Amino acid sequence: MIEGFSKFFVTIFGSNSWLATMIISMFPIIELKGAIPVGVSREFWGENALSEPQAFLFSLIGSCLVVPLIAFIFKPVITYMKQTKIFKKLALVIEDKVNSSTNRLAIKSADGGKSRWKTTILKMLGVFAFVAVPLPLTGVWTGTCIAVCLGLRFWQTVVSVVLGNIVAGFLVTTVCTLFPNFTSILFLIVLAIVIVLLLIMLIKVLTTKKTKEE
Repeated sequence: MIEGFSKFFVTIFGSNSWLATMIISMFPIIELKGAIPVGVSREFWGENALSEPQAFLFSLIGSCLVVPLIAFIFKPVITYMKQTKIFKKLALVIEDKVNSSTNRLAIKSADGGKSRWKTTILKMLGVFAFVAVPLPLTGVWTGTCIAVCLGLRFWQTVVSVVLGNIVAGFLVTTVCTLFPNFTSILFLIVLAIVIVLLLIMLIKVLTTKKTKEE
């Protein structure tokens, strides 16, 4: 399997492991959690493999590039999808996931006795901590959507998510540095988690549609 991925990466990106690392880090769920192990893996790239600092840098750039875009388009895109027959169920599942993650942060509003700036700081810290933990569905995509739902301004969203992403990238890079022989396996684990999560989301979409029809 590792050899198959190696041939795939070389076919698509040639010897440009930096480009592969940057592009892979832009994908939801995978993000830099999967991109850094790919970039440093000698099993995938041989002598063209990146060093840990290089993989960290390129994956950080790629994953952070999507943050402003998501912050701008999340609400309009979800609103549009909910108005279509094809994507309405998917939009509802995504919205439900983001809302449940947002509620877990348990950030009180300014009306609860806290001043507005303290509330904003708490929200930013909550988003930062959420993104900083390098686990599935805690990356820049979900973190940015949560920040938007919490009502953070554009710059507050970007700062919170990017800083959290830096910490997450540092943690993943540390793991890859300590266990260099397991980087390929780490990517495969991340990929397997992505596939499982996508299947769960698909099942939820289909289940929601079936329940409504009944």
